[in-house]
Formats: sequence, C-alpha cells, structure tokens
Amino acid sequence: MSFSARRNLGLVAAAAIAIYLLRGVILPAGKAGSLPADSTPAMGAAAAAPKARIFATIGDSSSRIEGIALHGGNLYVADWKDGGVYSVDAITGRVQRVGQLPTKPGEALLGVATDSAGNVYIGAPQTGLVYRIDAARLGAADFKPRRDVDAFASGAVGANGLAFDAKGHLWISGGDANAVYHVGPKGGSVKVFAKGYTLVSNDTTMPVRAYVTNGLGIDSAGNVYTGNTGTGEITRIEVKPGYQLGAITTVARDVRLLGVDGLLVDPSGSIWVSANFSNTLARVSPTGEVSIVLHDSAAAALHFPAELKRVGKTFYLTNLNFTTGANAGTTYKGAQIAAVDVP
Repeated sequence: MSFSARRNLGLVAAAAIAIYLLRGVILPAGKAGSLPADSTPAMGAAAAAPKARIFATIGDSSSRIEGIALHGGNLYVADWKDGGVYSVDAITGRVQRVGQLPTKPGEALLGVATDSAGNVYIGAPQTGLVYRIDAARLGAADFKPRRDVDAFASGAVGANGLAFDAKGHLWISGGDANAVYHVGPKGGSVKVFAKGYTLVSNDTTMPVRAYVTNGLGIDSAGNVYTGNTGTGEITRIEVKPGYQLGAITTVARDVRLLGVDGLLVDPSGSIWVSANFSNTLARVSPTGEVSIVLHDSAAAALHFPAELKRVGKTFYLTNLNFTTGANAGTTYKGAQIAAVDVP
C-alpha cells in the first residue's frame, strides 16, 4: 500500500493499522501482566528471563512514534502527530521536547538517526526527504522549524530505516519501495544502491507485505541489512570499496520474524530484530540461527514494537500501539518507549 493511497484514509492511526495488519500468524493476545519465559532463550537454557517495562511516554494519547536514535546518553524520537522531536535520557527516562519538524500534522515519520556529532536525522516517507537538525539547536528556546531544520537528503521514496556507516554515509531503506539508498556526508539527492532484490509475500491478505525493505542495520564491515516485514526475511547487502554493490544474500527467513521492523547489528555480527505483530525481540546469529529473546504475548511492555536501540544490556524499543496481532483487544494509546533488560 503506497503512502499516497494511505492519505485517503484520513486518519493516521487507521492508515497505519491497515499497513501493518498481518494475517495468518496471529498469536493470542492477553492482558498486561508478567512476561512469559521464552522457550528458546538466546542466552542459553539456564539464562534468566529478560525483564521488560515501559520506560518513557512521549506526547499525549494521540502521539505516535516509530524511529529511535541514540547519542550521548539520549534517545531521540519524532512524533507523527505534530512533528515534535523529543529527547529521552536513557538512564532517568526524562522526556524533553527539543525540536519541531516542518511537516503536516499526522504526517508519518519513520527512521531516526544521529551522526557522530549528535545531529538528528528523520525520514519522511511521503516526500522522500530526510530532515536534519543541528545538535547545537536541539532544545533551543527560540527553535523555529523553517530556520533550524534542513532537508538534508531528497529522493528517498518511502524513507524508512536510517543508519550511518563509519565513513559518514547515510543509508536509507525504502520501506515499500523495495530499495536501499545512500547519500554522502554533505547530503543531497540520494543514490539507489540496490532495488527489487527481495520478493513481496504472495499472501494477498497481508497488506504489510508491501514493506519489503523495513529497518536498516550496518555491520562492522559496512554491509547493510534490511528486513522483509511480510516474509520474515533478513537480507545482507555487501558494500564493496567505492560503494559498489556486491552479493545480496538471505541471512534468515523465519516465521517467527514475521513483522520484522527494526534491525540492529552488534559488534559480534548478531542481528537484533523487533517484530511488531507478535511483540517479539529476537536475535539472529551471523550464520542465520534465530533465537527468540522475548515474546511478550501478554503485551505487558511491548505494544507493536518498531525500531530499537541498545545501551549495554538494555534494549529500547518504540511502541506503535496498534491494536492488532498480539495487541488485539488492548487499549493502549499514545507513544511509549519500552525497555528490555537482557541478562
């Protein structure tokens, strides 16, 4: 489903639920309560169960967040409701509104990233723009969107996951565009790096199947990873010297990863995955073995989780709070960041 089509639905929440509605792998929803122990813990059979909690609440009951970035001990998110940009102290959970994007009320905002200097970048899929806010202007009392927000990159249709490589190039997944883009440290028009490399699920009852390049992660060698939300496939795209396209391979394809939204690659090469429809945090080894770290079937803390960041043993996941899949029957509203402490 394209973003232009979704605009006709009128309400952001209704459109977003339709996009992410996933049929066929529906896990039982439950009431908030204690988290279930995982049957295949990533840390071994004797490992203690992860602990999850709501860490911070953003905006009000009509707010919605998806992307999340980390710099200098602060997490950054952007609210679809009004384009507000927030920082959250990763230790105390203190929330502060630090900026405002020049976007229309209700316009979807997906990936969020920070560069080495702490500047904040936010993807707007409808326009294909990636906005940039200078670190020095974050939290300024006289912040003005038209003055303090730049259109850093253009042409990134469906702009979804964002991540910087070691050389300062910004990589962008295309969501439903089946593409990956990149742009140099000075910004400008993006270049298409790979396109049409992953298949749309043939299950036509799954509107989410169009999101074949969701999230984006980069490993220590500079290779790029994206997820196919409709099929549970994780793809590695080799980046050769000079930013030349190399081999494109499937790392894993697993029904337990259906709904894959956020990706994070750690220094060991393991890929951490947030699967929105089943309220799941998973780990994929460099050789493709899938371990479920947390399946929050009771929706006690994960409520349709989107992107994620990690500080030490704690993972921070944004909650989209769509009432479908494992969240069917829940009444959560607004936008939260959940924290999962992994032993």
